[in-house]
Amino acid sequence: MTIKTSHAAFMLLALMWLWVNPAQATELSLAEALKRTVVQSPGLQLYPYQQRINDAAAISAGMRPNPELQLELADVLGTGESAGIKSAELTLSLSQLIELGDKRQKRLELTQWQSKLTEQQYQLDKVDLLAATMRSFLQLLHQQALFKWTEQKIATEQQALEAAKQSAKAGNVTDADITRLELKVLQSRMEQKSLSAEKLVNLRLLASHWAQAPDFDAVSGDLTVLPTLPQLADVLTQLQQAPQLQWWLTQNRLLDSQLQLAKALGQADLTLGAGLRRNEQSNDNAFVLQVSMPLMLENPNQGAILSSEALAEQAKLQQQQNMQQLQLQIERSHLQLTQLSEQIRDYQKAIIPLAQKVLDQMLVGYQQGVFDMTDLLSAQQEILLAKRNVIDLQYALHLQLLELERLTGLPMVVKGPEALTQQRNPSSLPPQQELSQ
Repeated sequence: MTIKTSHAAFMLLALMWLWVNPAQATELSLAEALKRTVVQSPGLQLYPYQQRINDAAAISAGMRPNPELQLELADVLGTGESAGIKSAELTLSLSQLIELGDKRQKRLELTQWQSKLTEQQYQLDKVDLLAATMRSFLQLLHQQALFKWTEQKIATEQQALEAAKQSAKAGNVTDADITRLELKVLQSRMEQKSLSAEKLVNLRLLASHWAQAPDFDAVSGDLTVLPTLPQLADVLTQLQQAPQLQWWLTQNRLLDSQLQLAKALGQADLTLGAGLRRNEQSNDNAFVLQVSMPLMLENPNQGAILSSEALAEQAKLQQQQNMQQLQLQIERSHLQLTQLSEQIRDYQKAIIPLAQKVLDQMLVGYQQGVFDMTDLLSAQQEILLAKRNVIDLQYALHLQLLELERLTGLPMVVKGPEALTQQRNPSSLPPQQELSQ
């Protein structure tokens, strides 16, 4: 056997093995998708650097003023008795600026709140990125459910087509009816192909949240699993821990700290000095003591104080407005969730059973010649459309649950293993440590 022949035989055996043992579908879980987003999302990878900048700013803020060494040589290179250095007077002194008004501590507090605000912004951005990941995840779950629905639709239409072909042999069905059924099957297959193409795009969209190509071809989850809706009062209570409100609280404390620092910078500082003076003419030495403080006829930092006060008041007003807006969004979202839940229940308990009953009656009547093909197709379309509506309603309900979770941090989506936000104690990890875990 030649090399080319053996190579062709090997390829043929490999193809036969792949045909007999097709590749298994790789499913991605919600927990893994969220983990990949937190660890590898490009939008979160910049925060460790910002935290390092804040740490460096804290080091600078905690530094005290350096002492100042001063050397003064007087009464030299003049005329008469001051000619040359015969009557020179040399003074060597060391002075230290003493900051009053607790300026150093207020600078440190400001950098601490800046670091805290960076962490809060990280948490806020993380929530938004995880919510975007879950939207893409839910979209894939919706497409997978629609794909199964089209398979059921094709099976139903194919079954009706085969039954019609059998009836056509007895002359009970016209060629036009068979053509209409074949057209229905063809349209459903085209719809299925379209869903498959859209799925490939959405697989890449989901993987793009962690900047990689998809290494999976499906996601695991069930849109039919619906959690019990929380009471509106409980959701509004949880709103107090919402990421957005936590950010605003930190922002207000940062601006208050900035105002306190501005007031402290308006206070005069004290400079103390001591040194040694040498007089060459009298050959005498003496100690020198210095105390200086600027005369604060006007506060040089008054403009910065007024600006900081305005910013603090503006932030508090924005926080109140943001709180009111969040409450309205949650009330509206909770109302929509209640309506969607009622619609799903009505479809499952009333509309679908009734549509199935109509279809069964149509099948019997069609076989007896009471109803024509148009009536039968209409009954089939009604029950298929009802099931499709249930899938769409479940998808819409999960999207509303996701929005409610994004605003409050309550875990409610697709029995998610973890919430978008996690309640942490005051010693929460800084972003760079959280990302590394």
